[in-house]
Amino acid sequence: MFSSSLFTRLWDEQPKFIEKVLLISGDCAEPNMGLSRADEEFMVANMDIVIHCAATISLNGPLKHTSFINVRATRDLLLIARRMRRLKSFVHVSTAFVNPNQAITEEIMYDCHIKGDALINLVENMSDSILNTITPECLGSWPNTYTLSKCVAENLVKEYGQNMPICIVRPCIVMYTNEEPIPGWVNMMKSVPGLCMGVGLGAIHVVYVDPNVNGIMIPADNVANMIITAAHHVSKPRSNPTIPIFNHVPNNMVPPYTYGQGLNYIVDILLKKKIYSENQVWKQYVILTSSKIMFTIFFFIYHYLPAYFIDSCLWIAGKKPRVTKIYKKMDAMMRDMSYFSCNDFKFDDKQLKALISSQSDEDKKLFNMDITNINWEEYFFKSILGIKKYILKDSEDPKVGQKRHQTIMVAYYTLSIIIYGCLLYLCYVLLKMIFPIN
Repeated sequence: MFSSSLFTRLWDEQPKFIEKVLLISGDCAEPNMGLSRADEEFMVANMDIVIHCAATISLNGPLKHTSFINVRATRDLLLIARRMRRLKSFVHVSTAFVNPNQAITEEIMYDCHIKGDALINLVENMSDSILNTITPECLGSWPNTYTLSKCVAENLVKEYGQNMPICIVRPCIVMYTNEEPIPGWVNMMKSVPGLCMGVGLGAIHVVYVDPNVNGIMIPADNVANMIITAAHHVSKPRSNPTIPIFNHVPNNMVPPYTYGQGLNYIVDILLKKKIYSENQVWKQYVILTSSKIMFTIFFFIYHYLPAYFIDSCLWIAGKKPRVTKIYKKMDAMMRDMSYFSCNDFKFDDKQLKALISSQSDEDKKLFNMDITNINWEEYFFKSILGIKKYILKDSEDPKVGQKRHQTIMVAYYTLSIIIYGCLLYLCYVLLKMIFPIN
């Protein structure tokens, strides 16, 4: 893990930091997080800060698996933390979309129709088949198992975290780093980061999104700084027993931008700045629609038809077809995400702003979580360069990518001429049939 480019700066500035790192074997899907008795007692005796980030982010994952990781592991870690003699702060990382059924998500704890221990007992004692059958009823007004599990987990924090130095942070969609420790870094190609990369490579042309909906995304380094600041904040004595909650969202901090603007930024930047990749798949362009019917039609035309053709060629050549399978996953991912990409969400962030105001001038520089002055077009430019360098591992020689781009453009325009020629000929034949010439 520490061989990643993300830690280059850390190796340079703190070359012996690895001596301070201790790994403990565990599994959040297992009871008590799969910890051995010896490791648990070591944690109780020695740990003073707990940051609980572990979660499955599969939006519509099976209720059993999702509950084990997002709910039961949270409860078990809270029980361990309650025994920690040196505990200074406990930060539970939730999500800004934990209560999407609210008109405005405030920085307060919302009740859930399912109690944490009841849900844990349910998933521990019922089979997968029965749980899958009753999942829609369990969801209530929550759109998926992910958001429900995070709400249940927050209520467990309220129940088991009383009289503890504890807080909840709610970041929105976490994106590429903006500045620290390197710009444009990301290690996950699912969700929005993967979608952006697909658009940039010309692999995705149809996106299920309302282009006018405000983007609820934030750079990863700002989120990390917010978590660290929250851990410091909650370590201080406080008179109010209410557990602090911080919504880390951009819509009240920066000039709003839409998902449509963000995706178009990617295409425009690639064309204007002539950024090429040796991994480019096809010409970059994107069609945005919030209509389920139009998305289904466009996705079939622009993705499934080419995928069927390519897989047929692979099958004829004696190779394993794989392209259709990839686009089926993309299709399912965008349909899962459509609840968030086609609806506007509003948030209150007064406590987050107060947290920012409480920082000293030095801490505001060291642990910057305020994105008021972010330039989104510049941010996406840095993200594109980061994808090329850290994910695609593109050659630093621009001629390599340029040659592939030129080949693709020749193929694109050749194919376009053939398709439009066929369409014109079809129109000619139809007109001749309708209006026969004597």
